[in-house]
Amino acid sequence: MSEKSDALAVPVDVTMRRPTLFGVPAMPILAAPLVVRRAQVEEAGALAALLGRAFEAESWDAAGTERELLCDETVRATLVVAAEGRLVATASLQVRPDVPECGWVRWVATDLDRRREGLARASVIGVLAMAGQAGCREARLHTKTDRLAGIPLYLQLGFEP
Repeated sequence: MSEKSDALAVPVDVTMRRPTLFGVPAMPILAAPLVVRRAQVEEAGALAALLGRAFEAESWDAAGTERELLCDETVRATLVVAAEGRLVATASLQVRPDVPECGWVRWVATDLDRRREGLARASVIGVLAMAGQAGCREARLHTKTDRLAGIPLYLQLGFEP
């Protein structure tokens, strides 16, 4: 007789670390019209909409997104993948002044209808490259066990639990 448990239904926070920024893979070439670039402040609403679609349990609005991802001085860059002006993926780099040797990969998200195209991979690789350029020696990220699709990507990119 087996006992069913709801323990797996409760997401667990996971911190992952990439102990070095040496050997970051090259930026993948994305098919046109996809382009990886920095997000602009005037895109805060579109970025909030993307994050809201990707993280349905989270509440995103343009003002909060602008404040947290585009105007916070610890967020060195928010990268987006755009397709003909539409934002379809994103990731951000945060470098905290108390730990400047560590770049935090934040808010990795891909539109539900664009997953499995390598867009998150491109965004995270871009953030890791920028972390290295900013003088960081390692990278970390927080995720949850209910975001299982991202964990194999992070492992492939050299992150360890």
